Amino acid sequence: MTELEIMQHAKDYLDKLAKGIDPLTGREVPEGEIINNVRISRCLFYVSDVLRQVIENGGIQVKAVKESEKTPFALSYEERTRYPFGDWPATVSVIAQRLNELVDLNAMQKLKTTSITAFLMQSGLLCEEEKPNGSKAKRPTESGLALGISTTQRMGQNGEYTAVVYSPEAQQFILDNLDAIMTINATPLHENQGKTWEPEEDAWLRQAFQNGTDVKEMSAKLKRTRAAVRARLEKLGLTEQGGQS
Repeated sequence: MTELEIMQHAKDYLDKLAKGIDPLTGREVPEGEIINNVRISRCLFYVSDVLRQVIENGGIQVKAVKESEKTPFALSYEERTRYPFGDWPATVSVIAQRLNELVDLNAMQKLKTTSITAFLMQSGLLCEEEKPNGSKAKRPTESGLALGISTTQRMGQNGEYTAVVYSPEAQQFILDNLDAIMTINATPLHENQGKTWEPEEDAWLRQAFQNGTDVKEMSAKLKRTRAAVRARLEKLGLTEQGGQS
């Protein structure tokens, strides 16, 4: 048996297991068995597809698709019906993870948690509050509280912290507005990141600095990260004003 034949044989086994079929007997595996778990099944299909690509490529491993080359995150209405709500409020990272598990991330970009929170802030359901240490945190507004967005105290590696959680009703609101969130997700926030600074950008930065514009606004205007803006200010010999952040 050749190497490619062995790969094909392994792929056939994986395909049957992913479909809940015992590859040795050809019988369906009982519903409660771990092999029928949707996450396990998805992993098996993924490995099977990798083998398919290797086989079709003559046994040579196919390079992974770069994140920038993947298609934007998209979820059909039928796929949205498979979203697992659960019985308890969930954080936005858990919500994003559940949504990402419904698609093939090998070919599709991830849905970022920042895209969800950006939409909620635009909708007036979240706002930024300054913490005692000067950093900022997102918190639900009155409208957000009414929708089912709340806060709870949790323990992390660095001690107790405040987490923002979303009730099943708030999660449904996110699903109902997923098209708007996906549009935000597909729009690069820092599309100029890594590019050479142009003279007109430096000129705008100097003027903005003189006008007291804060770093957050500079970052949004120039489509660069705040760290890049701060580094450029320093390179231009400009010292950040006290009110900037």
